Amino acid sequence: MNLNYYAFFLIPLIPLALGYYWYDPKSGIRTWSGEKVINPNELSFIQILILYVLSFTLVYGYINLIIHQMGFYELFFTDIMKGSKEAEIIVQNFMNQYGQKHRHFGHGVFHGIINAFVFALPFVGVNAILNKKNKKYVTLHFSYWLITSAIIGGLISEFV
Repeated sequence: MNLNYYAFFLIPLIPLALGYYWYDPKSGIRTWSGEKVINPNELSFIQILILYVLSFTLVYGYINLIIHQMGFYELFFTDIMKGSKEAEIIVQNFMNQYGQKHRHFGHGVFHGIINAFVFALPFVGVNAILNKKNKKYVTLHFSYWLITSAIIGGLISEFV
């Protein structure tokens, strides 16, 4: 299975760019919530690099959840690595017939939204409960992750 590595390394910039706007005091979103979060302009280069690496791991994890063909390919990966021509033929025939099925932006957005509810909401919710935060805290952070996951999912499905 061929991956578009340019897209694979550019998509992790989406959470950084959206986060820069989302958490900027001038954006209005942060002002509305009244939550005190770090100003994106105060981040050092090392912190931004760490955020990029974390975003990269998020995109890597989302690929297996969004591109359904990856699961099929992984079933035969070990056999292909061992040199099985039969496994290669099975995978090639399957990919020729179904390789582009569900590989469009809208389908990726759908899975990105599901991923936000399954992964981001529990983390934001637990953090809010344990730190005694209000609904605006949950709304601020979860809406960021909902939009970010939707965009990431769409781009992965369309371009990776």
